[in-house]
This record gives sequence, C-alpha cells and structure tokens, in this order.
Amino acid sequence: MSTNGEVIERRELELAMEVFAGLSENLSTSFSALAERAERVERELCQANEELASKVAELDALKRHLESILQALPTGVVVRDGEGRMTRANAAATELLGHELEALLGARTLPGLAEAPGTAANEYTRPDGTTRTLARRRSCLPTPDGGAAGSVEIIDDRTELTRLNERLHSLDKMAALGSMAGGIAHEIRNPMNAIQGFAELLAARLTAAQQPDTDAARQESRWCSLIVEGAREVESIVQSLLTLADPKRLHLDRVETDELLREATKAALADVSEAHRTSWDISYASTLEHLFVDRIQVRQALRNLIANSLQAQPEGGAVNISVGVDRGLANITVSDTGPGIPVGLVDRVGDPFFTTRAAGTGLGLALVNSIAQLHGGHLQVHTTAPGERGATFTIQLPLPDQTPTN
Repeated sequence: MSTNGEVIERRELELAMEVFAGLSENLSTSFSALAERAERVERELCQANEELASKVAELDALKRHLESILQALPTGVVVRDGEGRMTRANAAATELLGHELEALLGARTLPGLAEAPGTAANEYTRPDGTTRTLARRRSCLPTPDGGAAGSVEIIDDRTELTRLNERLHSLDKMAALGSMAGGIAHEIRNPMNAIQGFAELLAARLTAAQQPDTDAARQESRWCSLIVEGAREVESIVQSLLTLADPKRLHLDRVETDELLREATKAALADVSEAHRTSWDISYASTLEHLFVDRIQVRQALRNLIANSLQAQPEGGAVNISVGVDRGLANITVSDTGPGIPVGLVDRVGDPFFTTRAAGTGLGLALVNSIAQLHGGHLQVHTTAPGERGATFTIQLPLPDQTPTN
C-alpha cells in the first residue's frame, strides 16, 4: 500500500512530465517556425543574391560597353581626378600624343602640349618628331553636392583640317594670281619680245659690220647681250607666274631617281659659268631606286631647290641631295651650308613673291610647293638654330600606291 509520500512524488513526476511535454511541444513549434523562417530568409537571400549578381553583371556589361565606346572614339579623351592628375586615357589620346598609357597616368600636364584656354589649337610635336595640330576642351565632373570630382578633357586632331584650310587659302591665292598673271602676261610679253628681238638684231648687225676689236665695240656687244639676257629672265618670270597660277595636269611615270637628281643638278648649274661650277661640293644619296612622278615637273622643282641652295652660298659650299622613305612618304631633300632662313620667316617660305634675297623673285620655292601639292605632297623647310648655318628643303610625296592618278 502506497504511502502519501509516494503518491505525492508520482504526482510531481507526472506534472514535470506534462511540463516537459509542453515545453518540448513549444520548442518543436518554435523550431519549426524558426526553420521555416530561416528557409524563407534563405530563399529571399538567394533571390537577392541572384538579383545582385544580375545587377553586377549588367553593370559590368555596361562598364565594358562604355569602355569599348571610349576606346573606339576617334577623339582623344583624358580623365583627371580632383587634383588634376590623369587617371584614364583612351587609345585615341595615347595615339595622338604619341605616349604609352603608363607615361600619362598620374601626370598633371600633357607632355609637349601647351595649356590653352577654350578650344585653341596648338602645334604639338610628338616624341617621334611628327607634328600635329591639336585642340583641347575641358569640362568639370560635378559631384552631387555641386563640387568637382575631376575633369574630362577632349583632344581633337585638327591636323588635316588645318592642312585643308591652308590648301584652300593657297588655292584662293593661286586663283587671284592666275587672274593677274593671265592679264599681265600678254602686256609684258609683247614689248619684251620686241626688246629681245631688236637687241638680237642689233647684236647681229654689230657682228656683221665687223667693227674693230675695240673697248667700245666690246662694250656695245656686251650691252646687247645684257638686254637679251634680261628679256629672257623676264620671260622666265612670266612663265613661272603662268605655271604657278595654272598648274598643268600630271603625267605620272616611273622615273629613275639617280637620273632625275643629275638632270636637275645639270639644269641648276646651266646658269653658272663653267669655271665657277667647282665652287660647290654637290653630293648624292638615295635609298629609293624609282619615283612615280611627273618627271618634268619634279625635275623643275628639284632644279629650283638646288639653284636656291647655290644662290644662298655664292662663294661656294656644300649641297647635299638625297632621296629616301620616311613614315610612308618619299622624301626628296636638298640641304646646304648657306646662311639659313630666320626662324620667324620659315612659315612664309613657299608663298608667291616672298624672298629673302634682294635679287630674288619669290617664285622659285612657290613653284616647288605648288608642284609638291599637285602630287599630293608638300614642301617642308627646316633651318638651323641661330648662330649655325644651313637650311634643308624636303619635298614629301606619297609613295606609288598612294600617288594621285590625275
């Protein structure tokens, strides 16, 4: 028979079991709810991760797309931070400036390119020695609070545009010159032909008269020769004017370089007395066997350059004539050891009627420039530094596969 103590203990145990069962049931319910919530959170987290990954992929694709656009732009783009240091530069910028990207990053200024306000164009010499005309524009990159996070700089290549404008200006001048030359040629040629004809007739009569060999007779004969020579020089000037104002069509042909150089030299020396021809040391060098040019016109241009070098050093000196290829262009170069050209006047060389010689007409180099342009090339002039002697003239022409076919 159970005692009261045992009954109480059993009752307490039953109560404890009931409490434990209730707690277990609550714990199970809470665990299920927690597991369900964890599963829901995990699903939401997975969904958020998927959305985030999608957004990251979209942003990455957008970044690559924008980078592709930036690199494909034909205009140079340079990005700077708030302190003016370059942090980005596209392919066009590195190509225009001639520097590797690593040389630009972190720099505050563009090497060799002067700072200019607005969109002013600057002549820029690249590390390889080539010259470009570049225009720059800069805009600030704003922050949300209205500050500046840096700037973006646009670099435009105006080289070809500048060259075309110069060519157009030259054509305008040539058109005006053509109108003038056509009008004065007739007015000058008629009286000069008469002067030359009568001077030659007078010289012939003096010879036929067989005057005694006296100082007076020799003087009269010399006067006749000077008149004829002057008339021929005027005719040459008129012809140069007409050629310059109305250049002929090209007749392109394969020309041997060495033969062209020697023909032009012979033509340049034709106006020099035979005894004086040894005053100059004329040398040749060529790495290009043939040129595809108009033989007559290029020979005339080269003849003018050589004659110009001879006239620049009348007491004698060195004249170096060379032909080679540089950066895809055929270069015909004539250099001398004369006094050179003042730096401030180099840009005017090749303009009609501009000359640094008192006896010059200013048509020789203008004709050279016109012939070079007719071939799709141009005339380059380099002079030595102040205190040194010499000048270099280079006719740059396209190689055969680039030469105009007109």
